[in-house]
Amino acid sequence: MSDAVLFIDESRQDVKLVHIMAQRLLDPQQAETLARHLVGLFDSGILCVLVEMGSVQRLSSIFFRSFIMAGKKAGEKKAKLAFCNLPPTVQEGFTITGLTDLFPIYKNENEALVKLGGK
Repeated sequence: MSDAVLFIDESRQDVKLVHIMAQRLLDPQQAETLARHLVGLFDSGILCVLVEMGSVQRLSSIFFRSFIMAGKKAGEKKAKLAFCNLPPTVQEGFTITGLTDLFPIYKNENEALVKLGGK
């Protein structure tokens, strides 16, 4: 699989599900692309975004900044940003950086959609 930021958007009732398909998220350009995409979703009026990261095996710390930027935009719009299917190494990064305190993180997509209302 390519290391380009590949994401697939899917709507589930009131939740926009963003599947990140890249295995490695390491490049600052990738981080900027992802940040612009997530912020753009909130700017377009989406009120709940769930980022599914099951394919991601490696993640640079620059991506945490992208998630924080998107989270700030979500807060401005009174919207929600949540994550699911974090592999253990990615989960560890979220824990170390304190993002587990900022964003809801769900074990899997089904649990997240039930909790977020996008069954």
